[in-house]
Amino acid sequence: MAQSLTIGSRGSQLALWQAHHIEACLQSLGVETRLEIIKTTGDKITDVPLAQVGGKGLFTKEIEEALLDGRIDLAVHSLKDLPTVLPDGLAIAAIPERELPFDALVGITLGELKQGARVGTSSLRRAAQLKRLRPDLVIENIRGNLDTRLRKLDEGQYDAILLAAAGLRRLGWGGRIAQLLTPEIMCPAVGQGALAIETLAGSEAYEICRQLDHEPTHTAVTAERAVLAALGGGCQVPIGAHAEVADGRVRMRALIAHPDGSDVVVLMDESTVEGAAELGESMALRLLESGGREFLRAAYGEALPLAGKRVVVTRAADQASTLSEALRRMGAQVVELPVVTFAPPEDSSGVDQAIAALDRYDWLVFTSANGVRFFLERAKLAGAPVGTLRAKICAVGPATAAAVENHGLAVHLMPDDYVGEALVEALAVQDIAGKRVLWARASAARETVVDALRRAGAEVDAVAVYRTIAPPGLGQQARQIFGSAKPDWVTFTSGSTVKNLLAVVGIEALAGVHCASIGPVTTEAALRHGLSVAAEANPSTAEGLADAIARAEI
Repeated sequence: MAQSLTIGSRGSQLALWQAHHIEACLQSLGVETRLEIIKTTGDKITDVPLAQVGGKGLFTKEIEEALLDGRIDLAVHSLKDLPTVLPDGLAIAAIPERELPFDALVGITLGELKQGARVGTSSLRRAAQLKRLRPDLVIENIRGNLDTRLRKLDEGQYDAILLAAAGLRRLGWGGRIAQLLTPEIMCPAVGQGALAIETLAGSEAYEICRQLDHEPTHTAVTAERAVLAALGGGCQVPIGAHAEVADGRVRMRALIAHPDGSDVVVLMDESTVEGAAELGESMALRLLESGGREFLRAAYGEALPLAGKRVVVTRAADQASTLSEALRRMGAQVVELPVVTFAPPEDSSGVDQAIAALDRYDWLVFTSANGVRFFLERAKLAGAPVGTLRAKICAVGPATAAAVENHGLAVHLMPDDYVGEALVEALAVQDIAGKRVLWARASAARETVVDALRRAGAEVDAVAVYRTIAPPGLGQQARQIFGSAKPDWVTFTSGSTVKNLLAVVGIEALAGVHCASIGPVTTEAALRHGLSVAAEANPSTAEGLADAIARAEI
Protein backbone atom coordinates (compact mmCIF):
# COMPACT_ATOMS: atom_id res chain seq x y z
CA MET A 1 0.00 0.00 0.00
CA ALA A 2 1.19 3.52 -0.79
CA GLN A 3 3.06 5.17 2.07
CA SER A 4 1.61 8.59 1.30
CA LEU A 5 -0.90 10.10 -1.10
CA THR A 6 -1.10 13.74 -2.20
CA ILE A 7 -4.64 15.15 -2.31
CA GLY A 8 -5.46 18.00 -4.70
CA SER A 9 -8.24 20.41 -3.78
CA ARG A 10 -9.53 23.91 -4.36
CA GLY A 11 -8.79 26.33 -1.55
CA SER A 12 -12.28 27.43 -0.52
CA GLN A 13 -13.48 26.72 2.98
CA LEU A 14 -15.94 24.10 1.75
CA ALA A 15 -13.44 22.45 -0.62
CA LEU A 16 -10.93 22.16 2.20
CA TRP A 17 -13.54 20.62 4.50
CA GLN A 18 -14.24 18.04 1.80
CA ALA A 19 -10.54 17.34 1.26
CA HIS A 20 -9.90 16.96 4.99
CA HIS A 21 -12.92 14.65 5.26
CA ILE A 22 -11.45 12.32 2.64
CA GLU A 23 -8.04 12.71 4.27
CA ALA A 24 -9.51 11.42 7.55
CA CYS A 25 -11.16 8.51 5.75
CA LEU A 26 -7.86 7.53 4.14
CA GLN A 27 -5.99 7.85 7.40
CA SER A 28 -8.47 5.43 8.95
CA LEU A 29 -7.26 2.96 6.33
CA GLY A 30 -3.66 3.55 7.42
CA VAL A 31 -2.75 5.84 4.52
CA GLU A 32 -0.71 8.98 5.14
CA THR A 33 -1.70 12.06 3.15
CA ARG A 34 -0.69 15.59 2.35
CA LEU A 35 -2.81 18.35 0.79
CA GLU A 36 -2.01 20.53 -2.20
CA ILE A 37 -4.26 23.51 -2.93
CA ILE A 38 -4.86 24.30 -6.61
CA LYS A 39 -6.59 27.43 -7.91
CA THR A 40 -9.06 26.77 -10.74
CA THR A 41 -10.51 28.97 -13.47
CA GLY A 42 -13.82 29.14 -11.59
CA ASP A 43 -12.03 30.42 -8.49
CA LYS A 44 -10.45 33.25 -10.47
CA ILE A 45 -13.74 34.50 -11.96
CA THR A 46 -15.88 35.72 -9.08
CA ASP A 47 -17.84 38.65 -10.53
CA VAL A 48 -19.53 37.03 -13.54
CA PRO A 49 -22.52 34.63 -13.52
CA LEU A 50 -21.43 31.07 -14.23
CA ALA A 51 -23.85 30.87 -17.14
CA GLN A 52 -21.99 33.72 -18.85
CA VAL A 53 -18.56 32.21 -18.24
CA GLY A 54 -19.46 29.13 -20.28
CA GLY A 55 -17.44 25.99 -20.75
CA LYS A 56 -17.19 22.95 -18.54
CA GLY A 57 -14.71 21.95 -15.90
CA LEU A 58 -14.47 25.49 -14.52
CA PHE A 59 -13.65 24.10 -11.08
CA THR A 60 -11.79 20.94 -12.13
CA LYS A 61 -9.55 21.48 -15.17
CA GLU A 62 -6.39 22.63 -13.36
CA ILE A 63 -6.79 19.92 -10.73
CA GLU A 64 -7.12 17.24 -13.41
CA GLU A 65 -3.99 18.57 -15.10
CA ALA A 66 -2.14 18.11 -11.81
CA LEU A 67 -3.36 14.50 -11.70
CA LEU A 68 -2.17 13.80 -15.22
CA ASP A 69 1.18 15.47 -14.51
CA GLY A 70 1.70 13.33 -11.41
CA ARG A 71 1.80 16.31 -9.02
CA ILE A 72 -1.09 14.86 -7.00
CA ASP A 73 -2.40 11.31 -6.52
CA LEU A 74 -6.08 12.03 -6.06
CA ALA A 75 -8.50 14.92 -6.38
CA VAL A 76 -11.54 15.62 -4.24
CA HIS A 77 -14.38 17.35 -6.11
CA SER A 78 -17.94 18.34 -5.48
CA LEU A 79 -19.45 15.87 -7.92
CA LYS A 80 -21.79 18.47 -9.40
CA ASP A 81 -18.68 20.38 -10.62
CA LEU A 82 -17.19 17.36 -12.40
CA PRO A 83 -17.95 17.07 -16.16
CA THR A 84 -19.57 13.82 -17.24
CA VAL A 85 -16.71 13.06 -19.66
CA LEU A 86 -13.33 12.77 -17.94
CA PRO A 87 -9.96 13.32 -19.61
CA ASP A 88 -8.35 10.21 -21.04
CA GLY A 89 -6.51 8.30 -18.31
CA LEU A 90 -8.58 9.58 -15.36
CA ALA A 91 -11.33 7.78 -13.46
CA ILE A 92 -13.71 8.27 -10.56
CA ALA A 93 -12.31 5.91 -7.93
CA ALA A 94 -15.04 6.45 -5.35
CA ILE A 95 -18.19 8.38 -4.50
CA PRO A 96 -18.59 8.37 -0.70
CA GLU A 97 -21.96 8.45 1.03
CA ARG A 98 -23.89 11.53 0.04
CA GLU A 99 -24.93 14.46 2.21
CA LEU A 100 -28.45 15.86 1.97
CA PRO A 101 -28.78 16.79 -1.74
CA PHE A 102 -31.56 19.40 -1.43
CA ASP A 103 -31.43 23.13 -2.12
CA ALA A 104 -32.00 25.46 0.82
CA LEU A 105 -33.35 28.97 1.32
CA VAL A 106 -31.35 31.00 3.80
CA GLY A 107 -32.85 34.12 5.37
CA ILE A 108 -36.58 33.46 5.08
CA THR A 109 -38.97 30.81 3.78
CA LEU A 110 -40.48 30.84 0.32
CA GLY A 111 -43.93 31.56 1.67
CA GLU A 112 -42.71 34.46 3.82
CA LEU A 113 -40.85 36.26 1.03
CA LYS A 114 -42.69 39.49 0.27
CA GLN A 115 -43.76 40.56 -3.21
CA GLY A 116 -40.71 41.67 -5.21
CA ALA A 117 -38.20 40.35 -2.67
CA ARG A 118 -34.58 39.98 -3.81
CA VAL A 119 -33.19 36.43 -3.88
CA GLY A 120 -29.54 35.68 -4.69
CA THR A 121 -28.33 32.67 -6.66
CA SER A 122 -25.65 32.00 -9.28
CA SER A 123 -27.46 28.95 -10.67
CA LEU A 124 -29.67 29.08 -13.76
CA ARG A 125 -31.32 25.88 -12.56
CA ARG A 126 -32.33 27.40 -9.23
CA ALA A 127 -33.30 30.71 -10.84
CA ALA A 128 -35.52 29.08 -13.48
CA GLN A 129 -37.37 26.96 -10.93
CA LEU A 130 -37.74 29.86 -8.51
CA LYS A 131 -39.22 32.04 -11.25
CA ARG A 132 -41.69 29.27 -11.94
CA LEU A 133 -42.66 29.12 -8.25
CA ARG A 134 -42.68 32.87 -7.60
CA PRO A 135 -42.69 35.01 -10.76
CA ASP A 136 -42.87 38.14 -8.60
CA LEU A 137 -39.43 37.70 -7.04
CA VAL A 138 -36.37 39.62 -8.20
CA ILE A 139 -33.57 37.11 -8.76
CA GLU A 140 -30.06 38.52 -8.65
CA ASN A 141 -26.66 36.94 -9.25
CA ILE A 142 -24.48 36.15 -6.26
CA ARG A 143 -20.97 34.68 -6.43
CA GLY A 144 -18.31 33.89 -3.87
CA ASN A 145 -17.63 31.27 -1.22
CA LEU A 146 -20.34 30.32 1.27
CA ASP A 147 -19.13 32.69 3.96
CA THR A 148 -19.04 35.54 1.42
CA ARG A 149 -22.60 34.85 0.32
CA LEU A 150 -23.85 34.65 3.90
CA ARG A 151 -22.13 37.95 4.69
CA LYS A 152 -23.85 39.62 1.71
CA LEU A 153 -27.19 38.34 2.99
CA ASP A 154 -26.48 39.62 6.50
CA GLU A 155 -25.55 43.02 5.07
CA GLY A 156 -29.04 43.28 3.57
CA GLN A 157 -28.01 42.96 -0.09
CA TYR A 158 -30.60 40.17 -0.48
CA ASP A 159 -33.78 39.13 1.31
CA ALA A 160 -32.82 35.48 0.93
CA ILE A 161 -30.24 33.39 -0.87
CA LEU A 162 -30.40 29.92 -2.41
CA LEU A 163 -27.62 27.48 -1.51
CA ALA A 164 -26.96 23.76 -1.39
CA ALA A 165 -27.96 22.36 1.99
CA ALA A 166 -24.97 19.99 1.93
CA GLY A 167 -22.38 22.77 2.02
CA LEU A 168 -24.13 24.57 4.85
CA ARG A 169 -24.41 21.41 6.94
CA ARG A 170 -20.80 20.41 6.32
CA LEU A 171 -19.51 23.76 7.54
CA GLY A 172 -21.73 23.80 10.59
CA TRP A 173 -24.19 26.38 9.25
CA GLY A 174 -27.19 24.07 8.99
CA GLY A 175 -28.98 26.21 11.57
CA ARG A 176 -29.13 29.07 9.08
CA ILE A 177 -31.40 27.10 6.74
CA ALA A 178 -34.84 28.71 6.72
CA GLN A 179 -36.40 26.12 4.41
CA LEU A 180 -35.25 22.88 2.80
CA LEU A 181 -36.56 22.72 -0.75
CA THR A 182 -37.37 19.07 -1.42
CA PRO A 183 -37.11 17.77 -5.01
CA GLU A 184 -40.87 18.17 -5.43
CA ILE A 185 -40.37 21.92 -4.92
CA MET A 186 -36.94 22.36 -6.52
CA CYS A 187 -35.13 19.58 -8.35
CA PRO A 188 -31.45 19.54 -7.25
CA ALA A 189 -28.41 19.68 -9.48
CA VAL A 190 -26.96 16.44 -10.80
CA GLY A 191 -24.66 15.01 -8.15
CA GLN A 192 -25.51 17.66 -5.57
CA GLY A 193 -24.37 16.74 -2.07
CA ALA A 194 -21.99 14.03 -3.32
CA LEU A 195 -18.20 14.03 -3.47
CA ALA A 196 -16.06 12.43 -6.16
CA ILE A 197 -12.55 11.08 -5.67
CA GLU A 198 -10.73 11.21 -9.01
CA THR A 199 -7.43 9.42 -9.72
CA LEU A 200 -5.39 8.04 -12.58
CA ALA A 201 -7.22 5.00 -13.93
CA GLY A 202 -5.78 1.76 -12.59
CA SER A 203 -3.30 3.50 -10.29
CA GLU A 204 -2.42 2.44 -6.75
CA ALA A 205 -4.35 5.48 -5.51
CA TYR A 206 -7.39 4.25 -7.44
CA GLU A 207 -7.26 0.85 -5.73
CA ILE A 208 -6.93 2.46 -2.30
CA CYS A 209 -9.64 5.08 -2.77
CA ARG A 210 -12.21 2.69 -4.17
CA GLN A 211 -12.59 1.36 -0.62
CA LEU A 212 -14.37 4.64 0.21
CA ASP A 213 -17.11 4.10 -2.37
CA HIS A 214 -20.74 4.01 -1.20
CA GLU A 215 -22.63 1.81 -3.66
CA PRO A 216 -26.17 3.26 -3.24
CA THR A 217 -24.85 6.80 -3.70
CA HIS A 218 -22.74 5.73 -6.68
CA THR A 219 -25.76 4.11 -8.32
CA ALA A 220 -27.98 7.15 -7.75
CA VAL A 221 -25.51 9.65 -9.18
CA THR A 222 -24.79 7.33 -12.11
CA ALA A 223 -28.43 7.73 -13.12
CA GLU A 224 -28.31 11.50 -12.60
CA ARG A 225 -25.07 11.97 -14.53
CA ALA A 226 -26.47 9.90 -17.40
CA VAL A 227 -29.22 12.53 -17.76
CA LEU A 228 -26.68 15.33 -17.89
CA ALA A 229 -24.38 13.47 -20.30
CA ALA A 230 -27.22 12.69 -22.67
CA LEU A 231 -28.42 16.31 -22.65
CA GLY A 232 -24.87 17.66 -22.95
CA GLY A 233 -25.80 20.33 -20.41
CA GLY A 234 -23.64 22.70 -18.45
CA CYS A 235 -24.00 25.94 -16.52
CA GLN A 236 -25.93 27.53 -19.41
CA VAL A 237 -28.79 25.03 -19.27
CA PRO A 238 -31.29 24.64 -16.39
CA ILE A 239 -31.14 20.87 -15.76
CA GLY A 240 -31.82 18.97 -12.56
CA ALA A 241 -31.99 15.34 -11.50
CA HIS A 242 -32.43 13.55 -8.19
CA ALA A 243 -32.25 9.78 -7.76
CA GLU A 244 -32.65 7.54 -4.73
CA VAL A 245 -31.96 3.84 -4.30
CA ALA A 246 -34.27 1.65 -2.22
CA ASP A 247 -35.30 -2.02 -2.33
CA GLY A 248 -33.11 -2.72 -5.34
CA ARG A 249 -34.70 0.05 -7.44
CA VAL A 250 -33.55 3.47 -8.62
CA ARG A 251 -36.26 6.12 -8.54
CA MET A 252 -35.50 9.43 -10.25
CA ARG A 253 -37.00 12.83 -10.90
CA ALA A 254 -35.45 14.79 -13.80
CA LEU A 255 -36.12 18.31 -14.98
CA ILE A 256 -35.26 20.71 -17.75
CA ALA A 257 -36.52 24.30 -17.66
CA HIS A 258 -36.74 27.26 -19.96
CA PRO A 259 -34.03 29.71 -18.83
CA ASP A 260 -36.63 32.36 -17.98
CA GLY A 261 -38.68 29.94 -15.88
CA SER A 262 -41.71 30.28 -18.14
CA ASP A 263 -41.97 26.55 -18.70
CA VAL A 264 -40.57 23.37 -17.24
CA VAL A 265 -40.61 19.67 -18.07
CA VAL A 266 -40.46 17.24 -15.14
CA LEU A 267 -40.38 13.46 -15.43
CA MET A 268 -40.32 10.62 -12.89
CA ASP A 269 -39.35 7.03 -13.57
CA GLU A 270 -37.57 4.07 -12.03
CA SER A 271 -35.49 1.03 -12.94
CA THR A 272 -33.36 -1.70 -11.44
CA VAL A 273 -30.03 -0.60 -9.98
CA GLU A 274 -28.29 -2.38 -12.87
CA GLY A 275 -30.15 -0.15 -15.32
CA ALA A 276 -29.30 3.18 -13.65
CA ALA A 277 -27.37 4.62 -16.61
CA GLU A 278 -30.00 3.48 -19.10
CA LEU A 279 -32.70 5.08 -16.95
CA GLY A 280 -30.91 8.42 -17.12
CA GLU A 281 -30.42 8.19 -20.88
CA SER A 282 -34.05 7.32 -21.58
CA MET A 283 -35.34 10.10 -19.34
CA ALA A 284 -33.06 12.62 -21.07
CA LEU A 285 -34.45 11.60 -24.45
CA ARG A 286 -37.99 12.04 -23.18
CA LEU A 287 -37.09 15.46 -21.74
CA LEU A 288 -35.84 16.54 -25.17
CA GLU A 289 -38.94 15.22 -26.93
CA SER A 290 -41.23 16.94 -24.42
CA GLY A 291 -39.94 20.46 -25.09
CA GLY A 292 -36.41 20.33 -23.75
CA ARG A 293 -34.86 20.83 -27.17
CA GLU A 294 -36.58 24.20 -27.47
CA PHE A 295 -35.38 25.14 -23.98
CA LEU A 296 -31.80 24.34 -24.99
CA ARG A 297 -32.16 26.48 -28.07
CA ALA A 298 -33.43 29.32 -25.90
CA ALA A 299 -30.45 28.92 -23.57
CA TYR A 300 -27.91 29.14 -26.36
CA GLY A 301 -29.63 31.78 -28.48
CA GLU A 302 -31.82 31.53 -31.52
CA ALA A 303 -29.17 33.10 -33.75
CA LEU A 304 -26.75 30.21 -33.21
CA PRO A 305 -27.16 27.64 -36.01
CA LEU A 306 -26.39 24.61 -33.81
CA ALA A 307 -28.30 25.71 -30.70
CA GLY A 308 -29.82 22.71 -28.98
CA LYS A 309 -27.82 20.22 -31.07
CA ARG A 310 -25.60 17.62 -29.39
CA VAL A 311 -22.44 16.90 -31.36
CA VAL A 312 -19.93 14.17 -30.53
CA VAL A 313 -16.28 14.99 -31.22
CA THR A 314 -14.26 11.81 -31.68
CA ARG A 315 -10.85 13.41 -32.04
CA ALA A 316 -7.99 12.49 -29.71
CA ALA A 317 -8.24 14.22 -26.32
CA ASP A 318 -5.26 16.53 -26.90
CA GLN A 319 -6.49 17.57 -30.36
CA ALA A 320 -10.21 18.07 -29.82
CA SER A 321 -10.23 21.63 -28.50
CA THR A 322 -10.18 23.48 -31.85
CA LEU A 323 -13.17 21.58 -33.23
CA SER A 324 -15.02 21.60 -29.91
CA GLU A 325 -14.67 25.37 -29.53
CA ALA A 326 -15.74 26.00 -33.14
CA LEU A 327 -18.89 23.97 -32.52
CA ARG A 328 -19.59 25.66 -29.18
CA ARG A 329 -19.35 29.08 -30.82
CA MET A 330 -22.23 27.96 -33.03
CA GLY A 331 -24.28 26.92 -29.99
CA ALA A 332 -23.69 23.17 -30.10
CA GLN A 333 -23.57 21.06 -26.97
CA VAL A 334 -20.28 19.26 -27.45
CA VAL A 335 -19.64 15.77 -26.11
CA GLU A 336 -15.96 14.86 -26.37
CA LEU A 337 -15.43 11.14 -26.92
CA PRO A 338 -11.78 10.48 -27.87
CA VAL A 339 -11.89 7.28 -29.91
CA VAL A 340 -8.23 7.40 -30.90
CA THR A 341 -4.94 7.98 -29.20
CA PHE A 342 -1.46 7.73 -30.65
CA ALA A 343 1.60 5.60 -30.00
CA PRO A 344 4.97 4.94 -31.67
CA PRO A 345 4.99 2.15 -34.27
CA GLU A 346 5.43 -1.36 -32.97
CA ASP A 347 8.66 -1.55 -34.98
CA SER A 348 10.65 1.71 -35.06
CA SER A 349 13.58 0.41 -37.09
CA GLY A 350 12.28 2.00 -40.30
CA VAL A 351 11.98 5.37 -38.60
CA ASP A 352 15.51 5.15 -37.23
CA GLN A 353 16.90 4.21 -40.66
CA ALA A 354 15.15 7.20 -42.24
CA ILE A 355 16.48 9.54 -39.55
CA ALA A 356 20.01 8.25 -40.07
CA ALA A 357 19.72 8.99 -43.82
CA LEU A 358 17.90 12.31 -43.40
CA ASP A 359 20.44 14.35 -45.34
CA ARG A 360 19.85 12.22 -48.45
CA TYR A 361 16.25 13.34 -48.98
CA ASP A 362 15.08 16.20 -51.19
CA TRP A 363 11.57 16.41 -49.77
CA LEU A 364 10.14 15.64 -46.33
CA VAL A 365 6.35 15.21 -46.41
CA PHE A 366 3.97 15.44 -43.45
CA THR A 367 0.24 14.86 -43.73
CA SER A 368 -0.65 15.28 -40.05
CA ALA A 369 0.52 17.10 -36.95
CA ASN A 370 1.01 13.68 -35.35
CA GLY A 371 3.49 12.72 -38.04
CA VAL A 372 5.41 15.94 -37.37
CA ARG A 373 5.49 15.35 -33.63
CA PHE A 374 6.50 11.70 -33.65
CA PHE A 375 9.12 12.05 -36.37
CA LEU A 376 10.82 15.30 -35.39
CA GLU A 377 10.90 14.54 -31.67
CA ARG A 378 12.48 11.14 -32.34
CA ALA A 379 14.92 12.74 -34.79
CA LYS A 380 15.97 15.33 -32.23
CA LEU A 381 16.49 12.65 -29.58
CA ALA A 382 18.68 10.77 -32.04
CA GLY A 383 20.82 13.89 -32.56
CA ALA A 384 19.82 14.35 -36.20
CA PRO A 385 20.59 17.79 -37.69
CA VAL A 386 16.90 18.80 -37.82
CA GLY A 387 17.71 22.50 -37.67
CA THR A 388 19.82 22.36 -40.85
CA LEU A 389 17.70 20.12 -43.02
CA ARG A 390 18.67 19.90 -46.67
CA ALA A 391 15.20 18.66 -47.56
CA LYS A 392 12.30 20.95 -48.33
CA ILE A 393 9.15 20.37 -46.31
CA CYS A 394 5.66 19.79 -47.67
CA ALA A 395 2.82 19.99 -45.13
CA VAL A 396 -0.79 19.07 -45.87
CA GLY A 397 -3.11 21.48 -44.06
CA PRO A 398 -2.62 24.48 -41.79
CA ALA A 399 -2.54 22.43 -38.56
CA THR A 400 0.28 20.30 -39.94
CA ALA A 401 2.13 23.38 -41.16
CA ALA A 402 1.77 25.01 -37.74
CA ALA A 403 3.24 21.90 -36.10
CA VAL A 404 6.25 22.09 -38.41
CA GLU A 405 6.78 25.78 -37.70
CA ASN A 406 6.51 25.15 -33.95
CA HIS A 407 9.66 23.06 -34.33
CA GLY A 408 11.44 26.05 -35.85
CA LEU A 409 11.31 24.78 -39.44
CA ALA A 410 9.96 26.41 -42.61
CA VAL A 411 7.19 24.95 -44.75
CA HIS A 412 8.07 25.22 -48.45
CA LEU A 413 4.88 23.80 -49.92
CA MET A 414 1.26 23.42 -48.77
CA PRO A 415 -1.36 22.14 -51.27
CA ASP A 416 -4.50 24.19 -51.81
CA ASP A 417 -6.62 21.21 -50.79
CA TYR A 418 -5.76 19.20 -47.72
CA VAL A 419 -5.90 15.69 -49.18
CA GLY A 420 -3.35 13.26 -50.55
CA GLU A 421 -4.29 13.78 -54.20
CA ALA A 422 -3.65 17.52 -53.91
CA LEU A 423 -0.30 16.71 -52.30
CA VAL A 424 0.71 14.64 -55.34
CA GLU A 425 -0.35 17.39 -57.74
CA ALA A 426 1.53 20.06 -55.79
CA LEU A 427 4.73 18.03 -55.66
CA ALA A 428 4.47 17.11 -59.34
CA VAL A 429 4.67 20.82 -60.19
CA GLN A 430 7.98 20.87 -58.28
CA ASP A 431 9.48 18.42 -60.80
CA ILE A 432 10.09 15.57 -58.39
CA ALA A 433 11.25 13.09 -61.02
CA GLY A 434 14.41 11.49 -59.67
CA LYS A 435 14.03 13.22 -56.29
CA ARG A 436 14.05 11.34 -52.98
CA VAL A 437 10.91 11.85 -50.89
CA LEU A 438 10.42 10.79 -47.28
CA TRP A 439 6.80 10.59 -46.13
CA ALA A 440 6.44 10.45 -42.33
CA ARG A 441 3.00 8.94 -42.00
CA ALA A 442 0.62 6.86 -39.89
CA SER A 443 0.93 3.09 -40.05
CA ALA A 444 -2.57 2.86 -41.55
CA ALA A 445 -2.06 5.52 -44.27
CA ARG A 446 -3.24 4.86 -47.82
CA GLU A 447 -0.77 3.49 -50.38
CA THR A 448 -2.38 5.42 -53.24
CA VAL A 449 -0.35 8.55 -52.49
CA VAL A 450 2.92 6.61 -52.55
CA ASP A 451 1.98 4.93 -55.83
CA ALA A 452 1.10 8.27 -57.44
CA LEU A 453 4.38 9.89 -56.36
CA ARG A 454 6.33 6.96 -57.75
CA ARG A 455 4.46 7.24 -61.04
CA ALA A 456 5.61 10.86 -61.12
CA GLY A 457 9.19 9.57 -60.98
CA ALA A 458 10.01 10.15 -57.31
CA GLU A 459 11.90 7.71 -55.12
CA VAL A 460 9.59 7.43 -52.12
CA ASP A 461 10.21 6.04 -48.66
CA ALA A 462 6.93 5.90 -46.74
CA VAL A 463 7.78 5.38 -43.09
CA ALA A 464 5.22 4.70 -40.37
CA VAL A 465 6.21 7.04 -37.52
CA TYR A 466 3.10 6.51 -35.36
CA ARG A 467 -0.01 4.36 -35.08
CA THR A 468 -3.53 5.05 -33.89
CA ILE A 469 -5.01 2.91 -31.14
CA ALA A 470 -8.26 2.92 -29.20
CA PRO A 471 -8.06 4.46 -25.71
CA PRO A 472 -8.70 2.15 -22.75
CA GLY A 473 -12.29 2.11 -21.53
CA LEU A 474 -13.66 3.44 -24.84
CA GLY A 475 -16.45 0.87 -25.11
CA GLN A 476 -18.30 1.74 -21.92
CA GLN A 477 -18.11 5.48 -22.52
CA ALA A 478 -19.19 5.21 -26.15
CA ARG A 479 -22.13 2.92 -25.38
CA GLN A 480 -23.37 5.41 -22.79
CA ILE A 481 -23.20 8.34 -25.24
CA PHE A 482 -24.86 6.39 -28.06
CA GLY A 483 -27.49 4.81 -25.81
CA SER A 484 -31.18 5.57 -25.95
CA ALA A 485 -30.70 9.37 -25.84
CA LYS A 486 -28.68 9.65 -29.03
CA PRO A 487 -26.73 12.76 -30.08
CA ASP A 488 -27.73 14.68 -33.19
CA TRP A 489 -24.29 14.52 -34.85
CA VAL A 490 -21.05 12.58 -34.67
CA THR A 491 -17.89 13.95 -36.28
CA PHE A 492 -15.17 11.85 -37.89
CA THR A 493 -11.70 13.23 -38.61
CA SER A 494 -9.96 10.11 -39.93
CA GLY A 495 -10.66 6.59 -41.02
CA SER A 496 -9.42 5.43 -37.63
CA THR A 497 -12.10 7.40 -35.81
CA VAL A 498 -14.74 5.65 -37.92
CA LYS A 499 -13.26 2.19 -37.42
CA ASN A 500 -12.64 2.52 -33.67
CA LEU A 501 -16.09 3.90 -32.85
CA LEU A 502 -17.95 1.28 -34.86
CA ALA A 503 -15.81 -1.45 -33.31
CA VAL A 504 -17.21 -0.69 -29.85
CA VAL A 505 -20.81 0.41 -30.52
CA GLY A 506 -21.73 -1.16 -33.85
CA ILE A 507 -23.39 0.56 -36.78
CA GLU A 508 -26.87 0.11 -35.27
CA ALA A 509 -25.99 2.52 -32.46
CA LEU A 510 -25.54 5.32 -35.02
CA ALA A 511 -29.02 4.90 -36.48
CA GLY A 512 -30.64 8.34 -36.51
CA VAL A 513 -27.32 10.11 -35.83
CA HIS A 514 -26.02 12.38 -38.60
CA CYS A 515 -22.39 11.77 -39.57
CA ALA A 516 -19.99 14.59 -40.46
CA SER A 517 -16.60 14.03 -42.10
CA ILE A 518 -13.53 16.25 -42.22
CA GLY A 519 -12.81 15.41 -45.85
CA PRO A 520 -13.18 13.01 -48.77
CA VAL A 521 -10.76 10.38 -47.46
CA THR A 522 -12.64 10.14 -44.16
CA THR A 523 -15.95 10.17 -46.04
CA GLU A 524 -14.74 7.25 -48.13
CA ALA A 525 -13.87 5.34 -44.95
CA ALA A 526 -17.31 6.07 -43.46
CA LEU A 527 -19.10 4.91 -46.62
CA ARG A 528 -16.95 1.79 -46.73
CA HIS A 529 -18.15 0.95 -43.21
CA GLY A 530 -21.80 1.36 -44.22
CA LEU A 531 -22.43 4.88 -42.88
CA SER A 532 -23.98 7.77 -44.76
CA VAL A 533 -22.35 11.19 -44.50
CA ALA A 534 -24.61 14.22 -44.10
CA ALA A 535 -21.86 16.87 -44.05
CA GLU A 536 -18.30 17.03 -45.37
CA ALA A 537 -15.86 19.81 -44.50
CA ASN A 538 -14.47 22.06 -47.22
CA PRO A 539 -11.77 23.04 -46.47
CA SER A 540 -10.73 20.02 -44.42
CA THR A 541 -10.19 21.86 -41.16
CA ALA A 542 -11.89 21.90 -37.76
CA GLU A 543 -13.57 25.19 -38.60
CA GLY A 544 -14.63 23.80 -41.99
CA LEU A 545 -16.17 20.77 -40.31
CA ALA A 546 -18.16 22.88 -37.84
CA ASP A 547 -19.35 25.09 -40.69
CA ALA A 548 -20.40 22.08 -42.77
CA ILE A 549 -22.59 20.80 -39.92
CA ALA A 550 -24.16 24.24 -39.49
CA ARG A 551 -24.95 24.44 -43.22
CA ALA A 552 -26.21 20.88 -43.60
CA GLU A 553 -29.75 20.61 -44.91
CA ILE A 554 -31.23 17.82 -42.83
